[in-house]
Amino acid sequence: MKNYLSRYNKRDKLVIGVLSGTSVDAVDVVLIKVSGYGASTKLRVIGFESFPFSNTLKNFVLKCSSKLQSNVEEICKLNFILGRFFADSVNKFILRNKLTKNDIDLIGSHGQTIYHFPVNKKLFGFNSRSTLQIGDPSVIANETGILTVGDFRTADVSANGHGAPLAPYLDYILFNSKSKNRAFVNIGGISNATYLKKNCTLDQVIASDTGPGNMMIDFLCKKYFNKKYDNNGLIASRGNVANDLFSYLCKKDNFHKRKFPKSTGREYYGAEFVNDVIKKFRKAEPIDLIAAFTKFTAYTIHYNLKSFAVDELIVSGGGAKNKTLMNYLRFFFNKSEVRVLKDNGINEDNKEAVLFAVLANDLIMGNKSSMPKVTGGNKNVYQGKICFA
Repeated sequence: MKNYLSRYNKRDKLVIGVLSGTSVDAVDVVLIKVSGYGASTKLRVIGFESFPFSNTLKNFVLKCSSKLQSNVEEICKLNFILGRFFADSVNKFILRNKLTKNDIDLIGSHGQTIYHFPVNKKLFGFNSRSTLQIGDPSVIANETGILTVGDFRTADVSANGHGAPLAPYLDYILFNSKSKNRAFVNIGGISNATYLKKNCTLDQVIASDTGPGNMMIDFLCKKYFNKKYDNNGLIASRGNVANDLFSYLCKKDNFHKRKFPKSTGREYYGAEFVNDVIKKFRKAEPIDLIAAFTKFTAYTIHYNLKSFAVDELIVSGGGAKNKTLMNYLRFFFNKSEVRVLKDNGINEDNKEAVLFAVLANDLIMGNKSSMPKVTGGNKNVYQGKICFA
């Protein structure tokens, strides 16, 4: 352990960030060179690669994420399977970049969210607010031989927060502007937004999950077209959005209307939500359903940001590649510049993986990185658990 700790006096560190999101499409692996921590963080992206889930593994993850289909034995097995999958992806990434494990100082892994329950509800006399990310960091550490930090959300949830969103921390330390009011939206399975008024301070950052991202669109694409997602938004672009269908979505979904802070996941916007809509609109064409859900996703993002002055809306995540979704965002944010993130070597693909590399570095440097005013937590906490190889 002493040998590990001595490495963190280095001015520059090489840190790998690992992310598997709610869409369960791929494991993203990024390598950054980082110096400093907190607001003084400086970084450069060196490499990035995605390692796709097989269809069978993806379906198993989705099964384990369902209250109706999952069981404790399968979740137990998946915790280790995903840890090994993440570790295997990191090992392949290191090899392909002609590095060794000794070159890497640290890994930060988000893990795979299986369930998220950010509600104060008593059970056996205790608060049952909770969250569960699997793909155990101890497995990653031992399979790679590299110190690993994981489980970033638990501490904030234990402090009565939502444990989400986490991206606003990276938005603030890297992209705060002196001249523009900026909003950042990450559209993964779920969408989350950060608002940074110009020259804002850390305690002035406003952020929250906003509602659905790609999750329900992906579900429909798989159900009707056997496609993992709507590539470039081509399917949605051919559909027509019926007013009654769109209005029903707006009425059915209560989450996007809730006040900040709030967080959600597959437990709310999963198959049950979509199938209820399909049953209600049995005669709707599949392309029209996908078009409606795409417009609705953009609408919920705008709904949550409409009270703020937004000079620039910067989009990341898989949804940034959906041209139809981007066009709907430009329609709703008609007075703002809407663009895809490409700043400081960080882009729409690697941003969240970069985030977990940064959060891991902050923990190792002894910095508390949670944002209680964003998550609703009652105190600032150390985020993550350190696992030695």
